[in-house]
Amino acid sequence: MKRIFAALLCAGLIMVFASGCFGGQQTNQADVATGDEARSLEAADYNNDFEGLCNYFAAHGYINPKDETKATEMDLSLVGAKAGKKFTAVRIDDKDVKNITIELYEFNTGENKSTADEIIASVKSNGTFSILNLPEVKAYLSDNGKFMMIYTDKGLDEKKTDSDNYKWREEVLEKFKAFHK
Repeated sequence: MKRIFAALLCAGLIMVFASGCFGGQQTNQADVATGDEARSLEAADYNNDFEGLCNYFAAHGYINPKDETKATEMDLSLVGAKAGKKFTAVRIDDKDVKNITIELYEFNTGENKSTADEIIASVKSNGTFSILNLPEVKAYLSDNGKFMMIYTDKGLDEKKTDSDNYKWREEVLEKFKAFHK
């Protein structure tokens, strides 16, 4: 009887130690899988709102909305937006991005907002808008018409379509336009 009890105790201890070791690894893997490195890159996995768009862009490595030194609150009344911020761009491949900013805005679609409607109509028709008699600003609308992005890269040469800056902008635009089509 003592031998059976000792054998069961020994087997139980082995199972506890084994599950502790393997369980620890599984916990660490689960932590990594839910951490920043493993965020989803699928637009459908994010809310169809300003915060969802910012988190989607962060998951792709375009912006860091949690870094207050790289995000600026914007005067939303100028464009009639519901939400908006200007971000200093970041890149996960550590390329030079010191002159790149990304402004993101969300509009209340379906509501009668004259400023927003004018800006959206202007961007739809010619890709630019102007406010307060300032020079025209190039902007992009998402395919669902709910979001607007102003992408500024002072080092971008439109003629050099093979440059890293050009390719990166095109990637950012593709992801932006496709966000909740």
